[in-house]
Amino acid sequence: MTGGEILVRSLEAQGVSTVVGMPGNQNIWIYDSLPDSTIDSYLIRNEQGATLIANGYARATGDVGVALTVPGPGSTNASTGIVDAYTDSVPVLLITGGTEVALDGRDRSKCFHGLDQQAFFAPITRAFERPSSVDQIPESVERVFAALRAPRPGPAVLELPVDIAAQSGDVRIPDRIVSPQLQQPDDHQLSTCASTIDGFERPVILVGKNVADTDAAGQVSALSSRLNAPILFTRLGKGALSDAHPAVKGHCHAKVGRSLLSEADGLIAIGCRFTQIDTRSWQLPIPDRIVQIDVDAYELGREYDIEAGASGPLAETIEAVTTRITREPDSDWSTAVSKTVSDIRSAMPPLELFSAIRKHTNGDAIFSVDVTSFGYRSFDELPVYGPRTFLYPCHSVTLGYGLPGAIGAKLGMPDRQVIAFCGDGGYQMTSFELATAVEHGIGITVVVVNDGSLSAIRGSQAKTFDGRVCDTDMKVPRIADAAIAFGARGIRIEDADRFESVFADVVGHEGPTVIEVVMTEQRDQIIQRVPWLYPD
Repeated sequence: MTGGEILVRSLEAQGVSTVVGMPGNQNIWIYDSLPDSTIDSYLIRNEQGATLIANGYARATGDVGVALTVPGPGSTNASTGIVDAYTDSVPVLLITGGTEVALDGRDRSKCFHGLDQQAFFAPITRAFERPSSVDQIPESVERVFAALRAPRPGPAVLELPVDIAAQSGDVRIPDRIVSPQLQQPDDHQLSTCASTIDGFERPVILVGKNVADTDAAGQVSALSSRLNAPILFTRLGKGALSDAHPAVKGHCHAKVGRSLLSEADGLIAIGCRFTQIDTRSWQLPIPDRIVQIDVDAYELGREYDIEAGASGPLAETIEAVTTRITREPDSDWSTAVSKTVSDIRSAMPPLELFSAIRKHTNGDAIFSVDVTSFGYRSFDELPVYGPRTFLYPCHSVTLGYGLPGAIGAKLGMPDRQVIAFCGDGGYQMTSFELATAVEHGIGITVVVVNDGSLSAIRGSQAKTFDGRVCDTDMKVPRIADAAIAFGARGIRIEDADRFESVFADVVGHEGPTVIEVVMTEQRDQIIQRVPWLYPD
Protein backbone atom coordinates (compact mmCIF):
# COMPACT_ATOMS: atom_id res chain seq x y z
CA MET A 1 0.00 0.00 0.00
CA THR A 2 1.06 3.58 -0.59
CA GLY A 3 1.23 6.00 2.30
CA GLY A 4 -2.01 7.55 1.03
CA GLU A 5 -3.72 4.16 1.08
CA ILE A 6 -2.40 3.38 4.57
CA LEU A 7 -3.81 6.66 5.86
CA VAL A 8 -7.21 6.07 4.28
CA ARG A 9 -7.35 2.48 5.56
CA SER A 10 -6.43 3.75 9.03
CA LEU A 11 -9.26 6.30 8.85
CA GLU A 12 -11.70 3.55 7.87
CA ALA A 13 -10.60 1.56 10.92
CA GLN A 14 -11.49 4.59 13.07
CA GLY A 15 -15.00 4.62 11.66
CA VAL A 16 -14.55 7.65 9.41
CA SER A 17 -17.20 7.64 6.68
CA THR A 18 -17.12 11.26 5.49
CA VAL A 19 -14.33 13.62 4.42
CA VAL A 20 -14.77 17.18 3.16
CA GLY A 21 -12.02 19.07 1.41
CA MET A 22 -10.23 20.04 -1.78
CA PRO A 23 -7.49 18.18 -3.67
CA GLY A 24 -4.14 19.70 -4.58
CA ASN A 25 -0.69 18.51 -5.59
CA GLN A 26 0.39 17.77 -2.05
CA ASN A 27 -2.58 15.56 -1.11
CA ILE A 28 -3.34 13.80 -4.41
CA TRP A 29 -2.03 10.45 -3.12
CA ILE A 30 -4.62 10.60 -0.34
CA TYR A 31 -7.38 11.56 -2.76
CA ASP A 32 -6.38 8.76 -5.13
CA SER A 33 -7.10 6.27 -2.34
CA LEU A 34 -10.58 7.55 -1.45
CA PRO A 35 -12.60 6.13 -4.39
CA ASP A 36 -11.57 2.57 -3.44
CA SER A 37 -12.54 3.10 0.21
CA THR A 38 -15.81 3.21 2.15
CA ILE A 39 -15.31 6.92 2.80
CA ASP A 40 -17.49 9.46 0.97
CA SER A 41 -15.68 12.64 -0.06
CA TYR A 42 -17.27 16.05 -0.68
CA LEU A 43 -15.64 18.87 -2.61
CA ILE A 44 -15.82 22.26 -0.90
CA ARG A 45 -15.22 25.75 -2.32
CA ASN A 46 -12.88 27.18 0.32
CA GLU A 47 -10.84 25.40 2.96
CA GLN A 48 -12.50 27.45 5.70
CA GLY A 49 -15.71 25.71 4.65
CA ALA A 50 -14.00 22.32 4.99
CA THR A 51 -13.26 22.62 8.69
CA LEU A 52 -16.55 24.40 9.47
CA ILE A 53 -18.47 21.62 7.71
CA ALA A 54 -16.41 19.03 9.60
CA ASN A 55 -17.15 21.03 12.74
CA GLY A 56 -20.91 20.85 12.13
CA TYR A 57 -20.61 17.13 11.41
CA ALA A 58 -18.79 16.53 14.69
CA ARG A 59 -21.21 18.60 16.79
CA ALA A 60 -24.27 16.89 15.30
CA THR A 61 -22.97 13.31 15.45
CA GLY A 62 -20.73 13.44 18.52
CA ASP A 63 -17.96 11.80 16.47
CA VAL A 64 -14.92 13.07 14.60
CA GLY A 65 -15.38 15.38 11.62
CA VAL A 66 -12.59 15.18 9.02
CA ALA A 67 -11.34 17.84 6.60
CA LEU A 68 -8.66 17.37 3.94
CA THR A 69 -6.63 20.21 2.40
CA VAL A 70 -3.27 21.16 1.02
CA PRO A 71 -0.75 22.72 3.41
CA GLY A 72 0.19 26.40 3.49
CA PRO A 73 -2.69 28.56 2.24
CA GLY A 74 -5.03 25.58 2.35
CA SER A 75 -4.38 24.88 5.99
CA THR A 76 -4.31 28.54 7.02
CA ASN A 77 -7.73 28.99 5.41
CA ALA A 78 -8.86 25.89 7.28
CA SER A 79 -7.52 27.16 10.60
CA THR A 80 -10.71 29.16 11.25
CA GLY A 81 -12.70 25.97 11.77
CA ILE A 82 -9.87 24.54 13.85
CA VAL A 83 -9.69 27.43 16.31
CA ASP A 84 -13.48 27.26 16.64
CA ALA A 85 -13.19 23.56 17.45
CA TYR A 86 -10.43 24.29 19.96
CA THR A 87 -12.42 26.86 21.95
CA ASP A 88 -15.59 24.73 21.92
CA SER A 89 -13.95 21.30 22.48
CA VAL A 90 -15.11 19.80 19.17
CA PRO A 91 -13.33 16.76 17.66
CA VAL A 92 -12.27 18.01 14.21
CA LEU A 93 -9.36 16.40 12.35
CA LEU A 94 -7.60 18.38 9.65
CA ILE A 95 -5.47 16.25 7.32
CA THR A 96 -3.09 18.11 5.05
CA GLY A 97 -0.42 17.26 2.55
CA GLY A 98 3.04 18.39 3.51
CA THR A 99 6.48 19.38 2.35
CA GLU A 100 8.64 16.37 1.48
CA VAL A 101 10.62 14.75 4.28
CA ALA A 102 13.55 14.81 1.84
CA LEU A 103 13.49 18.61 2.17
CA ASP A 104 13.61 18.68 5.97
CA GLY A 105 16.24 21.18 6.98
CA ARG A 106 15.40 23.57 4.16
CA ASP A 107 13.98 26.97 5.01
CA ARG A 108 10.25 26.21 4.93
CA SER A 109 9.48 29.67 3.52
CA LYS A 110 11.40 28.66 0.38
CA CYS A 111 9.32 25.52 -0.13
CA PHE A 112 6.11 25.02 -2.12
CA HIS A 113 3.14 25.99 0.10
CA GLY A 114 5.80 26.63 2.71
CA LEU A 115 4.61 26.71 6.31
CA ASP A 116 5.84 25.22 9.56
CA GLN A 117 2.43 23.73 10.29
CA GLN A 118 3.37 22.25 13.64
CA ALA A 119 4.33 25.67 14.95
CA PHE A 120 1.32 27.31 13.33
CA PHE A 121 -1.23 24.91 14.81
CA ALA A 122 0.40 24.31 18.19
CA PRO A 123 -1.69 26.91 20.09
CA ILE A 124 -5.05 25.73 18.68
CA THR A 125 -4.86 21.92 18.60
CA ARG A 126 -4.72 19.05 21.07
CA ALA A 127 -2.41 16.98 18.84
CA PHE A 128 -0.22 17.33 15.75
CA GLU A 129 1.37 14.48 13.83
CA ARG A 130 3.76 14.41 10.87
CA PRO A 131 4.88 10.84 10.09
CA SER A 132 8.31 10.71 8.46
CA SER A 133 7.91 7.15 7.10
CA VAL A 134 5.03 4.96 5.99
CA ASP A 135 5.32 2.70 9.02
CA GLN A 136 4.70 5.72 11.30
CA ILE A 137 1.33 6.54 9.71
CA PRO A 138 -0.81 4.10 11.75
CA GLU A 139 0.62 5.21 15.10
CA SER A 140 0.19 8.86 14.09
CA VAL A 141 -3.48 8.13 13.41
CA GLU A 142 -3.80 6.42 16.78
CA ARG A 143 -2.34 9.41 18.61
CA VAL A 144 -4.54 12.01 16.93
CA PHE A 145 -7.68 9.95 17.54
CA ALA A 146 -6.72 9.54 21.19
CA ALA A 147 -6.85 13.35 21.45
CA LEU A 148 -10.01 13.58 19.37
CA ARG A 149 -11.79 11.05 21.58
CA ALA A 150 -10.50 12.28 24.92
CA PRO A 151 -13.06 12.92 27.70
CA ARG A 152 -12.92 16.62 26.78
CA PRO A 153 -11.96 16.49 23.09
CA GLY A 154 -10.46 19.01 20.75
CA PRO A 155 -9.11 19.35 17.21
CA ALA A 156 -6.00 17.72 15.79
CA VAL A 157 -3.90 18.05 12.63
CA LEU A 158 -2.17 15.26 10.71
CA GLU A 159 0.31 16.35 8.02
CA LEU A 160 1.32 13.65 5.53
CA PRO A 161 4.42 14.68 3.53
CA VAL A 162 3.87 14.11 -0.16
CA ASP A 163 6.89 11.82 -0.56
CA ILE A 164 5.71 9.62 2.31
CA ALA A 165 2.19 9.52 0.82
CA ALA A 166 3.71 8.21 -2.43
CA GLN A 167 5.96 5.55 -0.86
CA SER A 168 4.81 1.96 -0.40
CA GLY A 169 4.99 -0.23 2.68
CA ASP A 170 3.41 -3.12 4.54
CA VAL A 171 2.00 -2.04 7.92
CA ARG A 172 -0.58 -3.00 10.51
CA ILE A 173 -3.77 -0.94 10.39
CA PRO A 174 -4.65 0.16 13.93
CA ASP A 175 -7.83 -0.82 15.75
CA ARG A 176 -10.45 1.80 16.58
CA ILE A 177 -9.43 4.15 19.37
CA VAL A 178 -12.09 4.53 22.07
CA SER A 179 -12.40 7.04 24.88
CA PRO A 180 -10.33 6.04 27.90
CA GLN A 181 -11.95 4.74 31.06
CA LEU A 182 -11.85 7.49 33.65
CA GLN A 183 -10.81 6.78 37.20
CA GLN A 184 -13.69 6.78 39.65
CA PRO A 185 -13.58 9.56 42.27
CA ASP A 186 -12.77 8.40 45.76
CA ASP A 187 -15.42 8.09 48.43
CA HIS A 188 -14.13 11.13 50.31
CA GLN A 189 -14.66 13.39 47.28
CA LEU A 190 -18.17 12.06 46.75
CA SER A 191 -19.14 12.39 50.41
CA THR A 192 -17.72 15.92 50.63
CA CYS A 193 -19.68 16.98 47.56
CA ALA A 194 -22.88 15.51 49.01
CA SER A 195 -22.42 17.01 52.47
CA THR A 196 -21.72 20.42 50.96
CA ILE A 197 -24.88 20.20 48.85
CA ASP A 198 -26.78 19.21 52.00
CA GLY A 199 -25.88 22.67 53.28
CA PHE A 200 -27.48 24.46 50.33
CA GLU A 201 -31.00 25.79 50.87
CA ARG A 202 -31.37 27.37 47.42
CA PRO A 203 -29.25 25.30 44.98
CA VAL A 204 -28.89 25.88 41.25
CA ILE A 205 -27.43 23.33 38.81
CA LEU A 206 -25.31 24.56 35.89
CA VAL A 207 -24.63 22.10 33.06
CA GLY A 208 -22.09 22.24 30.25
CA LYS A 209 -21.28 20.36 27.05
CA ASN A 210 -19.85 17.31 28.77
CA VAL A 211 -23.28 16.39 30.08
CA ALA A 212 -24.32 15.77 26.47
CA ASP A 213 -20.98 14.24 25.48
CA THR A 214 -21.26 11.63 28.24
CA ASP A 215 -25.03 11.01 28.09
CA ALA A 216 -25.43 12.17 31.69
CA ALA A 217 -28.73 14.02 31.25
CA GLY A 218 -30.70 11.40 33.17
CA GLN A 219 -28.44 11.66 36.19
CA VAL A 220 -28.62 15.48 36.16
CA SER A 221 -32.41 15.25 35.99
CA ALA A 222 -32.46 12.90 38.99
CA LEU A 223 -30.22 15.25 40.97
CA SER A 224 -32.47 18.18 40.13
CA SER A 225 -35.55 16.26 41.26
CA ARG A 226 -33.84 15.21 44.48
CA LEU A 227 -33.11 18.87 45.31
CA ASN A 228 -36.00 20.71 43.64
CA ALA A 229 -33.19 22.65 41.95
CA PRO A 230 -33.51 24.64 38.72
CA ILE A 231 -31.13 23.79 35.88
CA LEU A 232 -29.27 26.43 33.89
CA PHE A 233 -26.96 25.75 30.97
CA THR A 234 -23.84 27.28 29.50
CA ARG A 235 -23.76 28.13 25.81
CA LEU A 236 -22.29 24.73 24.97
CA GLY A 237 -24.67 23.08 27.42
CA LYS A 238 -27.81 24.05 25.50
CA GLY A 239 -29.65 20.88 24.56
CA ALA A 240 -27.83 18.71 27.08
CA LEU A 241 -31.28 18.45 28.66
CA SER A 242 -34.44 19.21 26.73
CA ASP A 243 -35.67 22.80 26.95
CA ALA A 244 -39.07 21.22 27.65
CA HIS A 245 -37.74 19.70 30.90
CA PRO A 246 -39.63 21.40 33.75
CA ALA A 247 -36.43 22.16 35.67
CA VAL A 248 -34.55 23.76 32.74
CA LYS A 249 -34.73 27.55 33.06
CA GLY A 250 -32.39 28.77 30.35
CA HIS A 251 -28.94 30.12 29.70
CA CYS A 252 -26.93 31.27 32.71
CA HIS A 253 -26.12 34.60 31.03
CA ALA A 254 -29.76 35.55 30.34
CA LYS A 255 -31.89 37.58 32.72
CA VAL A 256 -33.62 34.53 34.22
CA GLY A 257 -30.28 32.82 34.77
CA ARG A 258 -28.66 35.88 36.35
CA SER A 259 -31.63 36.35 38.65
CA LEU A 260 -31.67 32.74 39.83
CA LEU A 261 -27.91 32.75 40.42
CA SER A 262 -28.16 35.93 42.48
CA GLU A 263 -30.91 34.38 44.62
CA ALA A 264 -29.17 31.01 45.07
CA ASP A 265 -26.90 30.13 47.99
CA GLY A 266 -25.14 27.23 46.27
CA LEU A 267 -24.09 26.20 42.77
CA ILE A 268 -23.56 22.66 41.45
CA ALA A 269 -21.49 22.99 38.27
CA ILE A 270 -21.43 19.89 36.08
CA GLY A 271 -19.25 19.44 33.00
CA CYS A 272 -18.74 23.15 32.31
CA ARG A 273 -15.62 25.31 32.02
CA PHE A 274 -16.77 28.76 33.28
CA THR A 275 -15.76 30.65 30.12
CA GLN A 276 -15.52 34.41 29.65
CA ILE A 277 -18.74 34.76 27.65
CA ASP A 278 -20.82 32.52 29.92
CA THR A 279 -19.65 34.32 33.04
CA ARG A 280 -19.64 37.87 31.59
CA SER A 281 -15.87 38.12 32.05
CA TRP A 282 -16.17 36.24 35.35
CA GLN A 283 -18.53 38.89 36.75
CA LEU A 284 -21.68 36.74 36.77
CA PRO A 285 -23.34 36.70 40.23
CA ILE A 286 -22.32 33.14 41.04
CA PRO A 287 -22.90 31.93 44.64
CA ASP A 288 -19.86 31.79 46.91
CA ARG A 289 -20.45 28.12 47.66
CA ILE A 290 -19.69 25.89 44.67
CA VAL A 291 -19.57 22.14 44.10
CA GLN A 292 -17.95 21.19 40.80
CA ILE A 293 -18.17 17.82 39.02
CA ASP A 294 -16.18 17.31 35.83
CA VAL A 295 -14.51 14.71 33.64
CA ASP A 296 -11.25 16.66 33.93
CA ALA A 297 -9.59 17.10 37.32
CA TYR A 298 -7.69 20.07 35.85
CA GLU A 299 -10.92 22.09 35.70
CA LEU A 300 -11.82 21.64 39.37
CA GLY A 301 -11.47 25.05 41.02
CA ARG A 302 -9.60 26.49 38.03
CA GLU A 303 -11.82 29.55 37.48
CA TYR A 304 -13.61 29.84 40.82
CA ASP A 305 -12.76 28.65 44.31
CA ILE A 306 -14.86 25.61 45.09
CA GLU A 307 -15.93 24.08 48.36
CA ALA A 308 -15.96 20.53 47.03
CA GLY A 309 -15.28 18.77 43.76
CA ALA A 310 -15.04 15.38 42.08
CA SER A 311 -13.68 14.27 38.72
CA GLY A 312 -14.45 11.05 36.92
CA PRO A 313 -17.05 9.52 34.59
CA LEU A 314 -19.81 12.11 34.73
CA ALA A 315 -22.96 9.99 34.88
CA GLU A 316 -21.63 7.64 37.55
CA THR A 317 -20.19 10.49 39.61
CA ILE A 318 -23.44 12.48 39.62
CA GLU A 319 -25.41 9.40 40.61
CA ALA A 320 -22.98 8.56 43.41
CA VAL A 321 -23.22 12.09 44.81
CA THR A 322 -27.02 12.08 44.54
CA THR A 323 -27.37 8.86 46.54
CA ARG A 324 -25.33 10.42 49.38
CA ILE A 325 -27.49 13.56 49.72
CA THR A 326 -29.62 13.52 52.87
CA ARG A 327 -31.35 16.92 52.91
CA GLU A 328 -35.02 17.29 51.97
CA PRO A 329 -35.88 19.60 49.06
CA ASP A 330 -37.11 23.11 49.96
CA SER A 331 -40.55 23.81 48.48
CA ASP A 332 -40.15 27.54 49.24
CA TRP A 333 -37.16 27.65 46.88
CA SER A 334 -39.12 25.89 44.17
CA THR A 335 -41.94 28.43 44.54
CA ALA A 336 -39.50 31.35 44.42
CA VAL A 337 -37.88 29.99 41.26
CA SER A 338 -41.24 29.66 39.52
CA LYS A 339 -42.18 33.23 40.40
CA THR A 340 -38.86 34.66 39.20
CA VAL A 341 -39.09 32.83 35.90
CA SER A 342 -42.74 33.77 35.35
CA ASP A 343 -42.21 37.46 36.15
CA ILE A 344 -39.28 37.81 33.74
CA ARG A 345 -40.62 35.77 30.84
CA SER A 346 -44.04 37.41 30.87
CA ALA A 347 -42.32 40.72 30.13
CA MET A 348 -40.27 39.36 27.20
CA PRO A 349 -41.83 39.70 23.72
CA PRO A 350 -41.22 36.52 21.71
CA LEU A 351 -39.25 36.42 18.47
CA GLU A 352 -41.83 35.49 15.85
CA LEU A 353 -39.28 33.96 13.45
CA PHE A 354 -38.14 31.44 16.07
CA SER A 355 -41.72 30.59 17.01
CA ALA A 356 -42.57 29.90 13.38
CA ILE A 357 -39.45 27.83 12.76
CA ARG A 358 -40.00 25.70 15.85
CA LYS A 359 -43.71 25.23 15.08
CA HIS A 360 -42.96 23.69 11.68
CA THR A 361 -39.95 21.50 12.46
CA ASN A 362 -39.64 18.06 13.97
CA GLY A 363 -38.63 17.63 17.57
CA ASP A 364 -35.24 16.23 16.58
CA ALA A 365 -34.49 18.91 13.97
CA ILE A 366 -30.95 20.32 14.07
CA PHE A 367 -30.35 24.07 14.13
CA SER A 368 -27.08 25.64 13.01
CA VAL A 369 -27.21 29.23 14.23
CA ASP A 370 -24.80 31.88 13.01
CA VAL A 371 -23.45 34.86 14.93
CA THR A 372 -26.24 37.35 14.34
CA SER A 373 -28.49 39.70 16.29
CA PHE A 374 -31.35 37.20 16.39
CA GLY A 375 -28.91 34.35 16.94
CA TYR A 376 -27.90 35.73 20.31
CA ARG A 377 -31.51 35.32 21.44
CA SER A 378 -31.68 31.71 20.30
CA PHE A 379 -30.18 30.35 23.52
CA ASP A 380 -33.37 31.23 25.39
CA GLU A 381 -35.94 31.64 22.64
CA LEU A 382 -35.32 28.73 20.26
CA PRO A 383 -36.22 25.60 22.22
CA VAL A 384 -34.41 22.37 21.40
CA TYR A 385 -35.29 18.98 22.75
CA GLY A 386 -32.17 16.90 22.71
CA PRO A 387 -28.38 16.91 22.65
CA ARG A 388 -26.47 17.85 19.51
CA THR A 389 -29.47 19.59 17.94
CA PHE A 390 -28.24 23.15 18.56
CA LEU A 391 -24.98 24.12 16.87
CA TYR A 392 -23.41 27.51 17.58
CA PRO A 393 -19.81 28.79 17.58
CA CYS A 394 -19.97 29.61 21.26
CA HIS A 395 -16.55 30.96 22.23
CA SER A 396 -14.55 31.66 19.10
CA VAL A 397 -17.81 33.28 17.89
CA THR A 398 -17.01 32.43 14.27
CA LEU A 399 -19.03 34.64 11.95
CA GLY A 400 -20.12 32.63 8.91
CA TYR A 401 -20.62 29.36 10.81
CA GLY A 402 -24.34 28.83 10.11
CA LEU A 403 -24.37 27.55 6.52
CA PRO A 404 -21.31 25.24 6.57
CA GLY A 405 -22.26 24.00 10.04
CA ALA A 406 -25.66 22.99 8.67
CA ILE A 407 -24.09 21.20 5.69
CA GLY A 408 -21.90 19.18 8.05
CA ALA A 409 -24.84 18.35 10.30
CA LYS A 410 -26.89 17.08 7.35
CA LEU A 411 -23.98 14.96 6.11
CA GLY A 412 -23.72 13.38 9.54
CA MET A 413 -27.47 13.08 10.19
CA PRO A 414 -29.07 12.76 6.74
CA ASP A 415 -32.49 11.70 8.04
CA ARG A 416 -32.95 14.81 10.19
CA GLN A 417 -34.31 18.22 9.25
CA VAL A 418 -31.43 20.73 9.36
CA ILE A 419 -32.03 24.47 9.46
CA ALA A 420 -29.37 27.19 9.28
CA PHE A 421 -30.25 30.58 10.74
CA CYS A 422 -27.99 33.41 9.54
CA GLY A 423 -27.64 37.15 9.32
CA ASP A 424 -26.73 38.82 6.05
CA GLY A 425 -23.13 39.54 7.11
CA GLY A 426 -22.29 36.02 8.27
CA TYR A 427 -24.08 34.36 5.37
CA GLN A 428 -22.07 36.32 2.81
CA MET A 429 -18.80 35.20 4.43
CA THR A 430 -19.35 31.52 3.60
CA SER A 431 -22.19 31.58 1.06
CA PHE A 432 -19.92 29.96 -1.54
CA GLU A 433 -20.50 26.65 0.24
CA LEU A 434 -24.06 26.76 -1.06
CA ALA A 435 -22.49 25.44 -4.27
CA THR A 436 -21.26 22.44 -2.28
CA ALA A 437 -24.78 21.82 -0.99
CA VAL A 438 -26.21 22.10 -4.52
CA GLU A 439 -23.60 19.81 -6.11
CA HIS A 440 -24.16 17.07 -3.55
CA GLY A 441 -27.92 17.54 -3.13
CA ILE A 442 -27.68 18.35 0.57
CA GLY A 443 -31.19 19.15 1.80
CA ILE A 444 -30.88 22.03 4.24
CA THR A 445 -33.11 25.05 4.79
CA VAL A 446 -31.25 28.33 5.23
CA VAL A 447 -32.99 31.35 6.75
CA VAL A 448 -31.14 34.65 6.20
CA VAL A 449 -32.26 37.87 7.88
CA ASN A 450 -31.31 40.77 5.59
CA ASP A 451 -31.28 44.02 7.55
CA GLY A 452 -28.50 45.63 5.51
CA SER A 453 -26.17 45.88 8.46
CA LEU A 454 -23.74 44.24 10.82
CA SER A 455 -26.45 45.20 13.24
CA ALA A 456 -25.11 44.03 16.60
CA ILE A 457 -21.76 45.74 16.03
CA ARG A 458 -23.54 48.81 14.68
CA GLY A 459 -25.47 48.93 17.92
CA SER A 460 -22.29 48.49 19.94
CA GLN A 461 -20.62 51.37 18.07
CA ALA A 462 -23.62 53.66 18.52
CA LYS A 463 -23.94 52.86 22.21
CA THR A 464 -20.23 53.33 22.90
CA PHE A 465 -19.55 56.37 20.72
CA ASP A 466 -22.66 58.52 21.17
CA GLY A 467 -24.36 57.39 17.99
CA ARG A 468 -21.32 57.34 15.69
CA VAL A 469 -20.92 54.26 13.49
CA CYS A 470 -18.38 53.15 10.90
CA ASP A 471 -18.46 50.40 8.24
CA THR A 472 -21.38 48.50 9.73
CA ASP A 473 -24.01 49.41 7.13
CA MET A 474 -23.68 47.55 3.84
CA LYS A 475 -25.33 47.04 0.49
CA VAL A 476 -26.47 43.42 0.49
CA PRO A 477 -27.02 41.60 -2.82
CA ARG A 478 -30.34 39.92 -3.45
CA ILE A 479 -29.51 36.80 -1.51
CA ALA A 480 -32.39 34.69 -2.82
CA ASP A 481 -31.48 35.56 -6.41
CA ALA A 482 -27.87 34.58 -5.76
CA ALA A 483 -29.07 31.26 -4.32
CA ILE A 484 -30.99 30.57 -7.52
CA ALA A 485 -27.84 31.37 -9.50
CA PHE A 486 -26.02 28.72 -7.47
CA GLY A 487 -28.74 26.22 -8.42
CA ALA A 488 -30.56 26.25 -5.07
CA ARG A 489 -34.16 27.17 -4.33
CA GLY A 490 -34.24 30.87 -3.43
CA ILE A 491 -37.19 32.75 -1.93
CA ARG A 492 -37.19 36.46 -1.03
CA ILE A 493 -39.72 37.65 1.55
CA GLU A 494 -40.34 41.40 1.70
CA ASP A 495 -43.03 41.11 4.40
CA ALA A 496 -41.86 39.18 7.47
CA ASP A 497 -45.49 38.23 8.22
CA ARG A 498 -45.29 35.85 5.24
CA PHE A 499 -42.35 33.96 6.68
CA GLU A 500 -44.26 31.26 8.55
CA SER A 501 -46.30 30.09 5.57
CA VAL A 502 -43.25 30.08 3.27
CA PHE A 503 -41.08 28.23 5.77
CA ALA A 504 -43.77 25.64 6.46
CA ASP A 505 -44.09 25.00 2.73
CA VAL A 506 -40.40 24.42 1.96
CA VAL A 507 -38.74 23.01 5.10
CA GLY A 508 -37.48 19.50 4.50
CA HIS A 509 -37.58 19.65 0.71
CA GLU A 510 -34.85 17.90 -1.23
CA GLY A 511 -31.80 20.01 -2.01
CA PRO A 512 -30.91 23.33 -0.40
CA THR A 513 -33.40 26.18 0.05
CA VAL A 514 -32.49 29.76 0.99
CA ILE A 515 -35.20 32.01 2.45
CA GLU A 516 -34.17 35.68 2.51
CA VAL A 517 -36.22 37.71 4.99
CA VAL A 518 -35.85 41.44 4.27
CA MET A 519 -35.93 43.39 7.54
CA THR A 520 -34.02 46.58 6.72
CA GLU A 521 -36.79 48.76 8.10
CA GLN A 522 -36.73 46.83 11.38
CA ARG A 523 -32.95 47.16 11.85
CA ASP A 524 -33.11 49.47 14.88
CA GLN A 525 -35.70 47.30 16.62
CA ILE A 526 -33.51 44.26 15.97
CA ILE A 527 -30.53 46.03 17.57
CA GLN A 528 -32.61 46.86 20.64
CA ARG A 529 -33.13 43.13 21.20
CA VAL A 530 -29.46 42.13 21.24
CA PRO A 531 -29.10 40.72 24.79
CA TRP A 532 -25.46 41.63 25.39
CA LEU A 533 -26.16 45.24 24.36
CA TYR A 534 -29.40 45.55 26.32
CA PRO A 535 -29.32 42.74 28.91
CA ASP A 536 -32.37 43.90 30.85
